[in-house]
Amino acid sequence: MTAAQQKQQKKQSSASPLQTLVALQGEILGCEDRLALKHAAVNRPRKLVPAGHILWLSFRGSKVKIDAISSQAHVETTSPFIQWMGAQLEDRLRRGELSQACQFDLASRRANDTFSYPFHQACFAPFTGAGGSAGGGLLFTRETAFEDTEQALISRLAAICGTAWQAHSAKKRAVMTPRKKLGVGLTAAALLLAAIIPVPMTILAPAEITAASPYILTAPIDGVIEQILVPPNTVVKKGTPLVRLVDTSFHNEYILAEGEETVAASKLRKAGLTAFVDEAAKRDIAIAKAEKNLAVARKAYARDRLSKTTLIAPRDGLAIFSKPQDWTGRPVAIGEAIMQIADPSRVLLRIDAPLASGEVLQGGARVRLFLDSNPLRAIEAKLGEASYYAEAAPDGTQAFAAFAALDKPHTPRIGSRGVAKIYGRTAPLGFWLARKPITLFRQTTGL
Repeated sequence: MTAAQQKQQKKQSSASPLQTLVALQGEILGCEDRLALKHAAVNRPRKLVPAGHILWLSFRGSKVKIDAISSQAHVETTSPFIQWMGAQLEDRLRRGELSQACQFDLASRRANDTFSYPFHQACFAPFTGAGGSAGGGLLFTRETAFEDTEQALISRLAAICGTAWQAHSAKKRAVMTPRKKLGVGLTAAALLLAAIIPVPMTILAPAEITAASPYILTAPIDGVIEQILVPPNTVVKKGTPLVRLVDTSFHNEYILAEGEETVAASKLRKAGLTAFVDEAAKRDIAIAKAEKNLAVARKAYARDRLSKTTLIAPRDGLAIFSKPQDWTGRPVAIGEAIMQIADPSRVLLRIDAPLASGEVLQGGARVRLFLDSNPLRAIEAKLGEASYYAEAAPDGTQAFAAFAALDKPHTPRIGSRGVAKIYGRTAPLGFWLARKPITLFRQTTGL
């Protein structure tokens, strides 16, 4: 160290408290923002007044917030020390002890804890400036009591900090120039006008092209599917065989019924011939006739069941079903749906509307469909009916099933999927934008 540096250090170490205070005042007033001001206020005064901790306090009603503490870049508000210190200061604030400069003893130990705070002597000075109290102050703590001269220095330092704090507030308010105020006012007016513009309430929902009034081909008897005779999505004519069931048992039943009919006919013929020579045999003719009629009925029943093992198309249309491999060898019960026979020129739009869209599902509402195969072209439709209760959608969620009629020129392929946009009643734009936050707020708070 050179002689000049030693001389300068000796000069600084021998500076009077007034000189140190003036230097601190210049440093604090020269801070660029409030954050720098807080850190300078809790770290630099130690060369003026020796202290263990220096805290920057702010008051909000009866609450005390520790905004900065010496030797720490950030205040962890959830730490036990900060909570313990804040609880002591809030108690004194409620009693009015922190309304002016004062010196007091801090509790050196927390309840039910081995922690011991060594700096139990505290000196507090409120922020004061041109506008009076600034809602906080500086708190100095150390092991020994503060002298009167030190208390005066702390009060003066707090007044300087209060003045600097209010000066930064004034600088922020002065930034709002008349031109900026005009711009803010015009923007607010434009937003207000935009918020009252009536716009239709809309929702987006997955949609699919389905057949209108299709014929549901069901199993007429209990059986096992042997073969699907047509490929999926095939245009079929009326009378075309579509499905064949395993007919082994039904064919055997028909053969047995034929045999029973032959036996019954033979018995009836024998009874008729015997009646010419034996008067008592005439009584057996009625029984033989009944047995033949029963055999004929059984044969007709077996023939009917055998004929139902081949399902035919009841009308012209498009055969809609899943892969044939999914049906081959599968047992079916009476009434179980196997496929649909639909007219390709008669289609509907099925929409799985979300549960929160009940107010939009009104009859006659406008619908625009954007197919996945042609998303740039919108197809117009009109909402017809919607289910009253929610149903299970293909993706497993609950949704309202709604159906819309497409415009006549448009007949997309059955099974095409896309996104439908439903236009409901009109409402202010502000409500349309805020409806989901409002709904979430009411569901959360119950208000």
